[in-house]
Amino acid sequence: MRRLFGRGGRLLLVAMDHAAFMGPTRGLDLETMAQVVSAGADAIMTTFGTARRASDSPEALGQAALVVSLDVRSAEPAEQVERALKLGADSVKVLAVSGDRAQWTNLERYAVVCERWGVPLQAEVIPGGFDQPDQHTPQNIATVCRQAAEMGADHGKTLYTGDLESLRRVVEGATVPVVILGGDRATDEEALLRQVRDALDAGVAGVAFGRNIWSHADPALITARLVDVVHPGGTANGRPALAVTRA
Repeated sequence: MRRLFGRGGRLLLVAMDHAAFMGPTRGLDLETMAQVVSAGADAIMTTFGTARRASDSPEALGQAALVVSLDVRSAEPAEQVERALKLGADSVKVLAVSGDRAQWTNLERYAVVCERWGVPLQAEVIPGGFDQPDQHTPQNIATVCRQAAEMGADHGKTLYTGDLESLRRVVEGATVPVVILGGDRATDEEALLRQVRDALDAGVAGVAFGRNIWSHADPALITARLVDVVHPGGTANGRPALAVTRA
């Protein structure tokens, strides 16, 4: 967990696992990955295939932590986790949608495997799924975050609730660190940065942004601006130095 959240307890994670469902997309490449890492991103989240390619490009990941995104529907969670660990993963992530009992059952199976290996499990939990905005209420978000923690998740990733008070209740009820996702590309960059500041004030442990970083005209610039918000005082990448072999 210190590899992810450093000494300051905060995380700026760049989510680059979208090609699994978007296909070839500008910005989802090793060059962009290297840019955001150089700009101070704490961690990169990507798929097994991209992580394998990055392992042959030392500048792509640099000293950033690696989170490998896995399929919660897999029939072999143990095999998926072991594959990720062979690439030097510092954490793995699975997405679970409330209402799908099979996904939540498998999330718990992943938690058991991750506990066995000592690798942190990030549970991305979305009430009803991304296409059910009417279910994205603060109470539902708080519920799925706590449920994921009770099943064994070490940190959670979920939606921004819209205001400080409701988000504070989500964080307090989760019992594990919570980071908020970015969703669609924001049209107002300053508003996005204010939202991040508000979320941090509410107690979230950081952000996991994808399109708002890698689809930006200058991914390194927006990463640096987010680093200044998430890590005020220049504490970015303040995690203990660990010798990690990714091969």
